[in-house]
Amino acid sequence: MDRPHSAYPLPMTLVTLSALYLAQGLPSGLFAHALPVFWREAGVSLAWIGALKLLALPWVLKALWAPKIDQSLQRGIPPARWLTRLQLPAAMLLFALGWIGLAPGGSTLALVTALVLAINLLMATQDIVTDGLSVRWIPARWRGHVNTIQVAGYKVGMLAGGALLLMLAQHMPHVAAIGIPAGLLVVLYLFVRTYAPMRAPLAEEAIDPNHVRATGEESHQPFREGLIGFLKRPGMAFWVAILACYKIADAMGSGMIRPMLTDGGWTSGDIGTFTLITTVAGLLGAALGGWLYQKLGSRRSLIYAGLAQASTMAAWALVALQGINTTLVYTIGLLEQLADGCSTVALFAVMMSLCRKDWAGTDFTLQASIQVVTAGLFGLVGGVIAQVTSYAFMLLFAGGLGVLVLLVFALRTRKHHNHLFRGQPT
Repeated sequence: MDRPHSAYPLPMTLVTLSALYLAQGLPSGLFAHALPVFWREAGVSLAWIGALKLLALPWVLKALWAPKIDQSLQRGIPPARWLTRLQLPAAMLLFALGWIGLAPGGSTLALVTALVLAINLLMATQDIVTDGLSVRWIPARWRGHVNTIQVAGYKVGMLAGGALLLMLAQHMPHVAAIGIPAGLLVVLYLFVRTYAPMRAPLAEEAIDPNHVRATGEESHQPFREGLIGFLKRPGMAFWVAILACYKIADAMGSGMIRPMLTDGGWTSGDIGTFTLITTVAGLLGAALGGWLYQKLGSRRSLIYAGLAQASTMAAWALVALQGINTTLVYTIGLLEQLADGCSTVALFAVMMSLCRKDWAGTDFTLQASIQVVTAGLFGLVGGVIAQVTSYAFMLLFAGGLGVLVLLVFALRTRKHHNHLFRGQPT
């Protein structure tokens, strides 16, 4: 008989989940932080850089195969087996990307794009497994804190894969620099395999007895049970609309910050150092977000953290208008990353609270996919607006839209949709 997961110490569970989320952040940091700098230095237009988010297409489409992953876990396939199929190949492809080169040019553009998409496909599927384990393994009372760990682990991974890579790229060939995040993926895989529940089928206690069991009918119709069932729940239409637009300011503006600094004369090393320092603020923001969620509940933590995110993104317009003043850049950058970590944890905690245990990976993945696809589209719009108008106008516009979304959310939820926040103070 499987050993109940509750028999394993919670700290080791949290450390294991942290390692899995850290692994996801390694290639994401490369694509979000390093590639925009390398591409801008290579003369790529702002519109194309804004469209970089669209290369995260697998993170959008992963909801299509998430039910199969959930069902495979329910049937007893150990999580570590999925990790072997996903994280190790992603590390090999990162090594290949280093050999080819990161800046697009001529015939290599298609190959670089294909490798980025393939790595995103592998790590997006790893995320399905990881999110499902988080919902199944962690008690509801720890939900705010586990999402702090999720965001913090992911941000540390992005730091190593993005800021550290930018700094190292000034002193060594790309193939050597990219070997660090690729090697870390392998090390993290070996570490996670040491945790016994990763090598064993999920214990029966991980499946909520109040939800429908996985039957033969479910296995033949994963869409209906996995996806449509979630969307049919009361209030989901409103929640999906909020989910899509909650981080609109960040989605439109964040992809333009580093190109703006590059245009202002900062080197890749300068930007790498800036990213390294401000990411620490993001980690503190993640801790603050977990505390806010536990202290204030779903509704108020979403509102306060979201307003901070939109306001600090709009504040970047000061840099665009006054020039690249180092003190101003770091002040706004630290505040914006603090708000980003806080708002992300609050959002993810609510997303997790809405998941059904039997379809934990599917439900969280579906919500994450909605957020990613809208972020990609908003990122493209932000790049086009910045190209046609200016950085300052785009950043102010993005911040204004973010505040507007939160006002709608706050007013609408004063009397309606309270069931979305049941079990948490509102």
